[in-house]
Amino acid sequence: MKVLYIGCYRDGTGWAHAAQGYILSLDAAGIDVVPRFIKLNENNSKVPRRIAELEKKDDKGCDIVIQHVLPHQAKFNGNLDKNICLYVAETDHCRNNIWAERINLMDEAWVPNTFMAEEFCINSNIITPHRVLPHAFDVSKYQKQYEPLEIPYLKDKFVFYYIGEISRRKNIGALLKAFHLEFAPDEEVAILIKGHMPGASANESLSHLQEMSHKVKDGLKIYPSEELYHKELFVCDYISEEEIMQIHASCDCFVSPSFGEAWGIPIFDAMSMGKTPICVEYGGPKDFLGDGGYFAKSRIENCFGAIDTFEDMYVGSENWCSIDINSLRQSMRSVYENKEERERKASVGINNSYNYSYLNVGKKMQQALVGQDDKNLFNKQSKIKEKHLIKW
Repeated sequence: MKVLYIGCYRDGTGWAHAAQGYILSLDAAGIDVVPRFIKLNENNSKVPRRIAELEKKDDKGCDIVIQHVLPHQAKFNGNLDKNICLYVAETDHCRNNIWAERINLMDEAWVPNTFMAEEFCINSNIITPHRVLPHAFDVSKYQKQYEPLEIPYLKDKFVFYYIGEISRRKNIGALLKAFHLEFAPDEEVAILIKGHMPGASANESLSHLQEMSHKVKDGLKIYPSEELYHKELFVCDYISEEEIMQIHASCDCFVSPSFGEAWGIPIFDAMSMGKTPICVEYGGPKDFLGDGGYFAKSRIENCFGAIDTFEDMYVGSENWCSIDINSLRQSMRSVYENKEERERKASVGINNSYNYSYLNVGKKMQQALVGQDDKNLFNKQSKIKEKHLIKW
């Protein structure tokens, strides 16, 4: 068995980190894997040394291909024993594009969470068998000691924080609203947002966050002057992976108000560092977080305002999860005031992380490739037929 792995693992994005994790997992399980990258942006980021070594291998003789791409880019090759599409989604269906048509050509599809393997496929009329293969991580990095950040503003304060891109789907405005509504100016709390807008400079990202902050405070109208609100700390410059881990080590509670995450790498990192994330009970976090964090209530809403992506994705006829601001406030208050519960959840989260090591996920991938875990193979054809019989 020789596996060709196609993905955008050099793009420097969360998607690239996920692809690197899968490649290293296959390698950790002793699978002969040959990675080949495609580009979705102008970045050409460094990769782990082991992946650079694997890239040098000849791709002749590969009998299985894993295409970790947007499904409309996937192609079926009849000369191979198995064609696998590995993809993610954050809404409830993909009926507005050709994803289902392309995925249904494949022998199998791999997805990182249970919701996609069950409900998303039925809603999208996808009949190709699916397997849940979670993201994988170098869990040793969570055991290291990181030097705390030297930021006077954060000293002796309980720090809520967010790390990730700045986009409509990430819903950062909801975090700012909840924080300023819940915590009075005299409470010893702070908020840090490490964010960037794809394709924008650090200054452009910073200006966007500052403008968002002004609008939130103007709209809330809690205090007569903006100076009376807590100040936010915005970090928009590029920083290293080591510095990202320093942020995790220096803060107390990660908050993700996103409309949905297929996985959520910063959420997972925070859980693994014992930072009791708060997010909606949907997608990847619902699978891996368990009692290692807090789930705020949410409601299903039509997608709206996601104009920074492909025109046939996040369309208004699709749905995503919108976090309830008051429930988010309650979760933030709980994690701030209940130290004993927070520490218990932190311990659970750290223990959860070990399930997603390269070796553990690699073994799951190996079993999937040879068909040893068919009891976990989700085949939706009969359920889709049943759905249509009920409908008509």
